[in-house]
This record gives sequence, C-alpha cells and structure tokens, in this order.
Amino acid sequence: MKTPRSCSLLIMNDTKFLCFFLLLASLVGFNANAQNKVTGTITDTDGVPIPGATILEKNTTNGVTTDFDGNYEINVVSNSSVLVFSYLGYKTKELTVGNNTNLDVILETDMQALDEVVVIGYGEQKREQVTSAVSSIKAEDFNPGKIQDAAELVKGKISGLVVTKSSGDPNATSTIMLRGVTTLNGSVSPLILIDGVPGDLTMIAPENIASIDVLKDASAAAIYGTRGANGVILITSKSGKLNAKTQIVYDAYASVSDFYKEADFMTPADIRLGRTSFSDDGWDTDWLDAVTQTGYTQNHSLLVNGGSDNTTYSANLSYKYEEGTIKRSDNDQLRLQLNVGQYFFNKVLKVDLKLFQEFRNLTPNNASAGGVVNIYRQAVIRNPTSPIYAEDTGAYYEEFGRFQYYNPVAMLNELIGEDEIIRSNIVGNVTLEPIKNWKTNLMVAQNTLTEDYSTYATSNYYTSTTTGYSGSAYKSFGKSKSKFLELTSNYDFTINALHRFNILAGYSYTYNVSSGFNASNSDFPTDAYLYNNIAVGAQLKEGEAYMSSSKSDNTLIGFFGRLSYGFSNKFNILASIRREGSSQFGENHKWGLFPSASAGYTISNESFLKDVSWLDNLKLRVGYGVTGQRPNANYLSLTTYNYDSSYGNFLNEDGEWVAGLMVTQNPNPDLKWEKTSEVNFGLDFSFLNNKISGSLDVYNKTTDDLLYSYNVPVPPNLFGTTLANVGSIRNQGIEIMLTALPVETQNFSWNTTITASRNRNKLLSLSNDLYETENYLNVAYAGDPISVPTHRVEVGQSIGNFWGLKSVGVTDDGIWLIEDPSTGEAIPYTTSLNTDDYRQYLGNGFPKVYFGWNNTLTYKKFDLMTQFSGQLGFKILNTQRMFYENNSIQYNRLRSAADPVYGNVPLSSSQAQAFVSYYLEDGDFLKLDNVTLGYTFVPKSWSDYVSKIRFYCSAKNFLTITKYKGLDPELANSDFYAAGNDFRDKYPTIRSLTLGLNVTF
Repeated sequence: MKTPRSCSLLIMNDTKFLCFFLLLASLVGFNANAQNKVTGTITDTDGVPIPGATILEKNTTNGVTTDFDGNYEINVVSNSSVLVFSYLGYKTKELTVGNNTNLDVILETDMQALDEVVVIGYGEQKREQVTSAVSSIKAEDFNPGKIQDAAELVKGKISGLVVTKSSGDPNATSTIMLRGVTTLNGSVSPLILIDGVPGDLTMIAPENIASIDVLKDASAAAIYGTRGANGVILITSKSGKLNAKTQIVYDAYASVSDFYKEADFMTPADIRLGRTSFSDDGWDTDWLDAVTQTGYTQNHSLLVNGGSDNTTYSANLSYKYEEGTIKRSDNDQLRLQLNVGQYFFNKVLKVDLKLFQEFRNLTPNNASAGGVVNIYRQAVIRNPTSPIYAEDTGAYYEEFGRFQYYNPVAMLNELIGEDEIIRSNIVGNVTLEPIKNWKTNLMVAQNTLTEDYSTYATSNYYTSTTTGYSGSAYKSFGKSKSKFLELTSNYDFTINALHRFNILAGYSYTYNVSSGFNASNSDFPTDAYLYNNIAVGAQLKEGEAYMSSSKSDNTLIGFFGRLSYGFSNKFNILASIRREGSSQFGENHKWGLFPSASAGYTISNESFLKDVSWLDNLKLRVGYGVTGQRPNANYLSLTTYNYDSSYGNFLNEDGEWVAGLMVTQNPNPDLKWEKTSEVNFGLDFSFLNNKISGSLDVYNKTTDDLLYSYNVPVPPNLFGTTLANVGSIRNQGIEIMLTALPVETQNFSWNTTITASRNRNKLLSLSNDLYETENYLNVAYAGDPISVPTHRVEVGQSIGNFWGLKSVGVTDDGIWLIEDPSTGEAIPYTTSLNTDDYRQYLGNGFPKVYFGWNNTLTYKKFDLMTQFSGQLGFKILNTQRMFYENNSIQYNRLRSAADPVYGNVPLSSSQAQAFVSYYLEDGDFLKLDNVTLGYTFVPKSWSDYVSKIRFYCSAKNFLTITKYKGLDPELANSDFYAAGNDFRDKYPTIRSLTLGLNVTF
C-alpha cells in the first residue's frame, strides 16, 4: 500500500529530529576507558605554540586538540599506543607513547596543498606546478548522501562547472556545462575520461571514485584536440597501494523520496462549482496519486583494496535498486570493478589490468517521454471526478472524444516491457621504467555497450482503440564498441636542482562502431505472446510492419607532445601540441592542429616575501590554447542516399515496381572541426597557514567554424541543405573559488567553500560569402497546440534569448493585449500576431551568475555538511502555466486559471493558449541541495578489526527559496536552444531522505 503523500512530506519536514534521534541512539553503550595520561606542548620550528593542533590515538577516534598555548592532555589505552600530531599547513608526526608521560612536539611547515597531486591530461602534476585552470576534488570532499552519478559528487564545488539534475527519473543523469555554449550543432557536455578511457557519468560507482579533476581552460584541454572544446573531466577510480594492509569498506544507504512540489490543479470541488468544462462524473479521484508512490532506493557497495611488495589490488562491487516516484520507473543496477597492478624486475616493469562490468535493468514506460504519451501529463489534466475503471464493465474508463486525452493508469499498466543494458570495459596498461623517471606506457582498452529494449502495448492500451489494432510489439537491439590504443613516453629530470623538466610524447588511436536493429508489428491474436512472438501480428501479413537496421563507424588518430619546465620553484611553463585526424572530417580537412601554452609565476617564493609570514602562496597564471569539436554524427561530409517510395516508384528490368533512390545529403569535402581558441588569466592564493585559500580565473574564448545546415539551391545541389563550417561564438567569464577554515578549536571546526561564476556568450557570425543565412534562427518550438518558437538565435545577440509576444494586459473581456514593438500600441491578441513583426526579445534563459556554498562542521564525533547552490539573473518560461492556466482548454487546468490577469479579469474561455511574456518568470533561487548529519565512532571491543563506523542521515533537495511559481527553478539546459523552458512533461523533481552506514575494516 502506498504511503500517504502527507505522511511522506511529514517525514521530510522532520528530517533533523529523526536524524538526531537515530544518531543519539547509536551512541548507547560505546565508551572508551582510557588508562594512561600524556601531556605536552606543540610548537612550530620557531618555538611558537600552535593552538588547535590535533592529537589522535592512532586507529581510534580518541583525540584532543591543543589550547591557546599549544598545551594538550590525552588519555591513551597503553604504552604501545601511537599518537598522531597534525595541524593544517604542517607535516604530520607520529610518536609511540612508551613510558613517556610528557611529549613535547615540534611540527615542521608543510605546504601540503601545494604538494597535492593533480591529474592532468596524460599525467600528473603537483599543485604548485599547475599553470592552467584545473580544479581537483578528492573523495573525502565529495558530496554525501543519495548520489545518482559522478557529477553530483562535485556539484557546487567547482566554479564554472554547472551541474543540474532537474528530473526525478531514477534513470536520468546530470546535465553538465562548463564555461558556456560553444556550438550550435553539437553537445555542450565535457569529455569524460575514466582512468584515461572515454566513458560517461554512470560508468563507475560513486563509492569507487578517488578523485575528480576538471580541465577547465583550453591550455589544459588542448592535448585532447577535437574532444576538448567543452572541457575535460578526469575521473580516477580507487586503487590499492604497495605494502598496504587489506582494507575493506562497506557502504550502504536506504532512501525514500516524494515530489518536492506538486502543481495546484482543480479539485473535484472546483469541478462541481463549474470552474472547468468537465461535467461531474461523481467520483473523487486523485489521478496523480494513482500513478505515483513513495520512491524507495537501496544502495550497497563493498570495496576491498591493499597491496604487497610488488602487487596492488582493488575490487568494488556495488548494487543499487531504485523505485521511482512515478510507478514502474525503476532502475536495477549491478556494477563490478577490479583493478590489479603487478611489478616485475625490481619495479622496472608494471602491468595493470582494470575490468568493469555493469548489468542494468530498466522498466520502460513513458514517465520521461514528451508529448501525449507522458504519464504525468495525462494524470494532471484528467477529470478528478472521473473513475479509473468503468463502473459497469470494470474496464479502464476512457473518453476518446477529447483531444489527446487518455487514462494514465491504463497507459501505465498496459505498456509492458524491459530494457536490459550490459556494459563492459577492459583496460590494460604496460609501463616500462628502464631508468628512474622515464616511463613508457602502452594502454589498450575496449568499451562495449549492448542494449536490448522490448515493449508491448496490450489490447487495453489506448492505441488499440485509436488505431483499431489489437496490441503492438516493439523490439530493438543495439551494440556499440570502442577500441583504444595509447602509447606515451614521459621523462622527468632536473638540472642543478633549479631546472625541472618533464617531456611527454604520445600517440592515440580510437575506433568506434555501432549497430542497431529494430522491428515492430501490431494487431496480435492474443496478448499472451507480448513481444516474444512478434511475427504473428497481422500487420506483417499486410506489409505494414516495420523493420530497420543500421551500422556506422569512425576513427580518430592523434599525435601529441608536451613540455613542462620549472625554474627555482618560481616559474613554470607548460606547452603542448596535438595533431589529430578524424574520418568524420571532409576530404580536404582530415587533420587538425591544436596547440597550447601556459605559464605560472609563484610570487610568494620570491626572497622579498620570505618574511611575510601570513602569505603561504600567491601565483599568477596565464594560458592560451586551441581545442576542437567534431561533428555529432558520421559520414556528414559525404553524399548519402536512401530508397524512398514516397518520392515515386520505378519499374525495373524485371517489370517490378521498386522504390526510388534519392539523395539525402550533399557532400562537403571542406567539412572540419569547430575550433575554440581560449585565453585564461588566473590567480591562486592562500594565507594564514592555508586557513584561507582560493583561485580567480578570467577567460575569453571564441569558437570559429561553427557547424550549421545551410539552405542551398537545387540544382546545382542535389539536396536542399548543406552542413558547413561558418559561424562564430564568443564566451567570456569570470570564476572564483574561496575556501576558509574560520573556526578550529579543540572540539569544533568549520570549513567552508564558496564558488561563483559568470558567463556571457554572443553569436558573432552565421554566414560567409559561400553560405549565407538571414543571420537568425527561430528555435525551441512550444508543443501543440501553441506550436510557435520560444527563442531566437541571432548574430550580435546572446544564445538563450526568449523571442515572443510581449503582453501588457488584458481586455475587459479577458483577451491578451500585445505590445506592437514598432509603435508601442497595445493590440488585442489574434493568431495573426504570431509573426516576427510582433515578436520581441523578452529576456534570457541562461543565468548570469551561478554560485555554490558548501560547509562542513565537526563537533567531536559529529559532522554536519550543508550544500547550497543558486542561480541569478535569468527568466523561466513556465510552460505548465502557459498550457494549463487557461480557461479555453477542454481538460483540467490549474486553479490559478480563475485568478485575474494583470489585476483585471481572468482569461476568457475564448482566449486560446498562447506564448506571451506573462508566463515568463524570474528564475532566481537559493537551494539547500543537501544537508547531512553524521556520527563516527569505533567501539572499544571492536577496535582490533574495525577502524571506523559512521552513521549518517541526509536530506536532498531540502529547501528552495524562490519566487518562481513552477515546480523547480533549477533547469537542465542540455537543449541550449530552449534555455529557460520548464517543460510541462518533465518528470517532477523529487525530495529524498536517506539513512546511511559506512564501516571500514
């Protein structure tokens, strides 16, 4: 039985109380009995006391901090206990207690943050050597709680990286955009590499990720050539270490979820008051409740790693099962990863093998589909006084007289299917180091993805009535395979201890191939076969069944090199170049060249600043690079053909009528990559023993040779459009990140990070002497029955601009008044106004500012994490209001449809649905994405085999502060043409409560 929605919301609202109660209960019975007292003072190398330093009894949670004078006192279990002395900015020291009752400790300065290793393209660098815009987040800093994919781990933590997940669908992944829109014809998503191999956000369990590094500017990403225009995300999985004892980590959580917010549609009482066109059928039906449930998720992860003198190993097994808030939108996922490394010949040779396997089962339904088949749409527009089942027959109650109006329960129950996904990844590395610091590595890898999709719409599904066919079956099978080979040679050396060099040379080869097959048939004699006997459908005999197959491939080859030079820990230079060839380019432009250069000057290492004790690091950076983006499909530079009987049948030599051969694409031998050139200026800083640190980046990047399909004359061309490189876009922006440790006392600490970014884009050109347009595109059409463009892309303007009719009021009889942009006159609305003569710019759907604020507070064994995010300065088109806040529609509507418009009168029942500026709202918001409370402890009796136990509770999508009237102002802008459109059919955002456990053995 479904949990009542009111109870679910009560659970969400009582999150803090529930978490505190559970964590408090876990404390009962656990108390450490200390035996020996040790006292002392902690100072730095100058003898200055260090207040707030941490003293921890190793392999326990027993710890204290020093007072203002650097003094401490701690009780330990025995003389064999080891004390760990640490403080931010200083080297950690370990001492065995022995017979000592007093231990005075001197800590040495340690620029730990600067020694941090950052993953870059085809290698690593110390943080102090980095000269490009690179951000790195380690596992201990990831966002906790119910995590759908890798991107959610770093949401709000990397300035300029926009991570959104505005769908509650368990099968939806995050949308990522870095530094704006760089294309009109491709994807804005960054290149994602997992352990050096291209992948996606779901290809690794979040619990198995060690770090995520983001190459933000072109000087860092240029070494990836035609794949780096949108930045690069490098995901590194966890692995074992040499001479490390076996560690076992078990992670588990359970989560419940419900819609964050529900739209306020007319109720049965409203129907009975005559506020809609519905008649009262006498029932009280909550249609949304009928197709939804309290979502439930369980997640389990087991990680084992360690190593011996010559072997490292790591294995991760994770299982996740999620029931969506909309029924039958499930995700059943099992992932296995195994990493093994073996050294030979006194560590001259190393062999690594990484295996990944995923098995995933989805429940196909229309929960996230757009249009008439969308379950959510049909539930909210349904008459709440109608029954689910006809009273006389028990069949689903339908009213086929209304346009696109179907029973959502029938749609949910009578569409049967399964989607099976199997994905595997194998990576092998052989590394030879004949002399110290000269490593040559050969990597071979293969990714394979297979998907078997099957659905059957039974004879009770609405299409059986609308088409007259009894049952419809569909099956498809797709397989894609990618093969990779990379050979790199890397040499590190120094001269006179002042000059540091790193030289890299490499070659890469990638081959991608994909194939697919699908078939459908209808009008079955029985529903018993489902999709397992597709040939018996009557449409096959009538020649109207459908079948198709496809196959395509492409090859990418690259040669690359890089030189890194450092002088006296003050000056660092990095330069790279990549020459890359792709089969997707035209005959005249198979190869492209992608150079980059960057430099850093560490001012704080100058002698004139050696006495400035509060300054830890101050570094200036500047970088320039060229990256690219390939076409989004294969064979786009070639002439393509197809057989199509709609263009006429022809009589062949045997006297048979056959389909005509037609050209479907013009050739373009000059087709090439889109090229992005970017300059980046950066500043890194840290003060007060790294208690305050951060970075500032300013960038300007221009993308030339934009791909776009241009209208061309026929003849001489054989087809009406040609894909060509013509346009240009500019993106400019600023990014800032600030991390601070405002409070650190004996029992309490507070760490906070703020990120903010601003990006502005502008379309610079869309034509040249050969290919010419009107320099604008009307895009992102609203769904029927409105069916007008909502945006315009125009030279000289920003992408994301809304383009439509500006409403300034309504007439006394409830008809829109539209402003004539040429005269300023207010004109009553008619459909004849839906032309560019009356449309004007109405705002932009891309936020001007993105920001994040993350806090971690610890008190003794408790920790509290809060994650905020926000967006400012943008418009949202509330399409749910645009379609359903209207009194002319013949199905259910929002209750606000009865409200006066512009303070005058409600819309007239004769005013058809229309896109006007009245439905554009300010989208500014501040969201508490995640709040997590945890408690970490180790029972004394378990300390020999358990090193840590942590309980936590987490609330996700906890609170949103906004004036926006829709369900959620945070939108995924993967379709950048439609930026700011809040689609009426999207799977609503969910709010979840999670209880979790982490045990480390």
